Amino acid sequence: MKNFLLSIGIVLCYLFLNYLDKNYITTDSKIFDFLAKDYPSSVVQNYMESQKKWWWVSYVTTPVLIGIKVLLVAFCLNFVKIISEKLEDVKFRDILTVVLIAEFVFIIAGFYKFFNFYLIDTDYTLETLQTYYPLSLINYKEAISTEKWLAYPLQLANVFELMYWGVLAWGIWQLADKKISYQRSLGYVALTYGIGLLFWVGVVCFLILSVSY
Repeated sequence: MKNFLLSIGIVLCYLFLNYLDKNYITTDSKIFDFLAKDYPSSVVQNYMESQKKWWWVSYVTTPVLIGIKVLLVAFCLNFVKIISEKLEDVKFRDILTVVLIAEFVFIIAGFYKFFNFYLIDTDYTLETLQTYYPLSLINYKEAISTEKWLAYPLQLANVFELMYWGVLAWGIWQLADKKISYQRSLGYVALTYGIGLLFWVGVVCFLILSVSY
């Protein structure tokens, strides 16, 4: 029941963020200005009409994508039971609870991004919006590197990702009844979720390189 309620809360938060983004940030005027630079107005208008027709798609896919992400993270984290004897009796649903709680870190990041563009950096373009991630190295991309394949790793190098790791480690520490140190639980997160994340980043970078060259 706990996981069900957490899942509902997470989905509702993401749907609300989706609504805020579509109505106040990624507005029709921003999309039109972005596309009008490269495409004729007739093509842009057709695209805008199709967007209005299929407005509901993102609201349907959001819960599915979030569910897949949470399950994959929980799957990776589940390997802590092999690494540590003190965690071998932990149930998958308990690990899932930890992952669901940690997901609220990224919801906070979503609201941070919304308020940043809605109240502070209001003179933005759609291109800026697509590459931006709160408190991450991607915001300093020009100073670091202009390589396209580096964009995703730089997005992941952010304060909220560190907080996410911290919450996951706290959850593992709690599941072990504090019989292991917090530092060790953080190491377990690195050996499970961290390796899974590294693999995913490698796949994304490879795909970007394949498309770019």
